[in-house]
Amino acid sequence: MRTSLKTFLGVAAAGSLMFSLAACSPADNASSAPATSSSSSSSAAAEKPKPMASIPALTGTSTAVKLDASFAKALETLKLTPGTVGTAALTDGSLIFPITGGKVDYYDPAKDYRPFVQGLISHAGSGFSLTAGDTKVELTNFTIDPGHLQALR
Repeated sequence: MRTSLKTFLGVAAAGSLMFSLAACSPADNASSAPATSSSSSSSAAAEKPKPMASIPALTGTSTAVKLDASFAKALETLKLTPGTVGTAALTDGSLIFPITGGKVDYYDPAKDYRPFVQGLISHAGSGFSLTAGDTKVELTNFTIDPGHLQALR
């Protein structure tokens, strides 16, 4: 019974984290639609500015996600041990995932066009794990949509 409870709590914690990351992951591979003040789709297309930079084949080093202190405390309370999968790293309270691809457009942040970074950033072959006893859950292959990162407002 105790092992089942730990397993359930581990999966619940992982699900909770995945729910919080859902804002970072699009439902499909289309880039996010920009927010505009126009109600007409034809006028919205006419208002879309040209990006300052467009990177059709994104390369780079990594994306770092700082773990919230309350999340880390919850893992400790649930006796879940975080780990990494593939080429990810866990350093100074941040999960670091190598960028493996994607595409982004960057618009002038001083202008009103939002979000000013649009596209997708892929992190294939890496992720993190949560372990409790003999149970291990791996969360991998994150795709981040920078246009939907609510914490960066």
